[in-house]
Amino acid sequence: MQPKNRSIIALCTSSMVAMGLVTVVLQAVPLQVQAACCYFAAKDKDVNQPGQKAFITWDPKREAESFTVQPKFEGNAVDFGMVIPTPSRPKLDEMPRDFFKDLAIYTILMPLPVPIYSPLDEMRVTKRRSFGGGMSPQSMSAVPGRASVRVLESGVVGSLDYKVIVADDATGLYEWLKQNRYTYSGDESTLKFYIKKNWFFTVMKIDPQQMKRAEGGSYTGEVTPTRFTFASSECIYPLKITQLSVKDKTDALFYVQSPQQMDLPGDWSWMHSYRPMYLTYMLGCSADSQQQSELETRRQWLGVKRQKESNYQTTKLEWAKKLGASELSVLEDPLKNFGQMGTGDLPPGARAIGLNEFLDQMRADYATTLKGGTLPDYAKQDLARMEDKYQPAKGIIVKNDEKTVGRSYLSTRYSFYPAREAPLDELKGLTRLKGHLHEGQWLTKFRKTIRKDEMTKDLVLAATAKDQQQTYVRIMPTSPP
Repeated sequence: MQPKNRSIIALCTSSMVAMGLVTVVLQAVPLQVQAACCYFAAKDKDVNQPGQKAFITWDPKREAESFTVQPKFEGNAVDFGMVIPTPSRPKLDEMPRDFFKDLAIYTILMPLPVPIYSPLDEMRVTKRRSFGGGMSPQSMSAVPGRASVRVLESGVVGSLDYKVIVADDATGLYEWLKQNRYTYSGDESTLKFYIKKNWFFTVMKIDPQQMKRAEGGSYTGEVTPTRFTFASSECIYPLKITQLSVKDKTDALFYVQSPQQMDLPGDWSWMHSYRPMYLTYMLGCSADSQQQSELETRRQWLGVKRQKESNYQTTKLEWAKKLGASELSVLEDPLKNFGQMGTGDLPPGARAIGLNEFLDQMRADYATTLKGGTLPDYAKQDLARMEDKYQPAKGIIVKNDEKTVGRSYLSTRYSFYPAREAPLDELKGLTRLKGHLHEGQWLTKFRKTIRKDEMTKDLVLAATAKDQQQTYVRIMPTSPP
């Protein structure tokens, strides 16, 4: 029989950059990493911030889920351990050490679009800008024996010794953890919460033989990421047990890969921050009556919410796209293909055009403004400058709909959507993501600051309605929202 509730559960502390691990660390301090230049949006926070991170792959048809976490630590190796409960027996796999760093670089937002002023645009007087892998479910047989805690499997993954165990009662598990030097920082009641649901526990600790010793005799470093794969009837994040190792709040970063774009439910949805930004800055005054009504409703909702809860913070969408051939080509040849990943959502009626079509239109604009005749030298020089500046390798030229020009944050007929930039040495590592990101899947990245008092139950992630799925790869005026 399958457990009644099958889902991913793991625990984490604010001193680790792994989402979903409840720590049993006595001393844990995040290591500092120098930030590199040329990054956009939240990449630096992704690499350095001392919060929680998770990469979740969710397959609703197969009812399978995988969950990757990576803690940082500093202290005595024998003092470092983790307890990760799961609703069914997990399969553990080692992941690339720089996996989360690679994900952060892969999901850098592209720069803000910039206007291109043609001769005709320069004639116009603009009075204002209106900003108006998974694993198939398997039946789990009962484990024989009467012992309160039973070890089903032992092994090493990366630098971590692990054991997969089951427990009949919280008191027995609590005592077993102490006897085996897993200094669990939580309470028995939380263990009981998961034992009642017949979940399995994976306990892990550092293998000192595989780690480097720092000055003073302690061990310091970043644990190799570990992926847990198992059956799940819904996409769940284990929030309740995370509460045990959070002082007041934690910064949680989710990367979720799924056939549909994913979100958090209810008040925690990233729609509450993303949609007002999109409707205001992307559509502006070109928004139709239904969209304007949505914007006003969302603004009113947020105002009321913050009156009732002054410290309420919205979830921030930081990157989202359905992965296609062009996205996967970045993993094959990062140095060549990283800069381009499409334009992202365009204003209504806008379309991407080629450089030759754009230059032909610029020549026609000069001919119109100069009333025919041979182009003067300054016009030829201007065209040559545009040809160099707007090369396809540097970005994408977009022709805006004449009806919407001046009615959104873009006020010209043509706009340039620059390509991304990042240090070349770090781009090479994106090949490590091959086999982990899949064509046809949505990759959705969002961040939520979660207060300790909000961690009262586990979190069920939900698919975004198809008519509300939105690509977000291009930074907007207020990004991240």
